[in-house]
Amino acid sequence: MGKEVGDQLKAEQIICECRRMKGPVLIHKGSHRAQRYVLDGLPAVAIVSKKWQLNE
Repeated sequence: MGKEVGDQLKAEQIICECRRMKGPVLIHKGSHRAQRYVLDGLPAVAIVSKKWQLNE
């Protein structure tokens, strides 16, 4: 899981470890602005540190 091209990791908070970072690039998410970074590593690793919770 999370090792193929196009896989996504969704969480409220994600920690990333990498050797090199490109960015930030400003992107638009609906009416909000966000930033995108490209992380390079051997391998680059992303860790969920806070699970996504919906307020219902």
